[in-house]
Amino acid sequence: MLYSNNIKSISDRIEKVGRIILLEQLLSFIKSGKYDDATKICSMYTLNQLKDFLLKAAYDTSDFSLYSFAQYMFIETDKIEWLETALSLVIGPFCFVDGAYSIGLFHARQLLARDYSIQNLEQLLFFHDIPEKLINRDEALEIADRILKFDSSNQLALKIIRNR
Repeated sequence: MLYSNNIKSISDRIEKVGRIILLEQLLSFIKSGKYDDATKICSMYTLNQLKDFLLKAAYDTSDFSLYSFAQYMFIETDKIEWLETALSLVIGPFCFVDGAYSIGLFHARQLLARDYSIQNLEQLLFFHDIPEKLINRDEALEIADRILKFDSSNQLALKIIRNR
């Protein structure tokens, strides 16, 4: 029994090392503009794993090609998760880039057009809460009203309404 547990443990560690090497290769392909090669590696991971990896890599490296790759994947696959990843990148690790929040607002509007949900309406309100106020007061109130039609106790929408 101990022998089989050791073999399993070794096998698990080898698999983990292999996945780390693949992710390093993925990052290398993205940084060198080899998106077709990067796409092949992506097929070995879930979209959530890829989003987590890209966000971590972006915070670690500040390499804007990671955003470009997320955009490329959205265009190629038309999967909303890639649009969400692109949005997360520009309002998270790349928020320091001039115009990043404007790009993020564009993506948030794209998300809402594809998936009309409270979560995506709330995402738009983020752009009212930042110092740049990319969403003005009137639009924020209109969005809050739309949220409250779905969820009359939504705290974010109520906060906007209370601050009229």
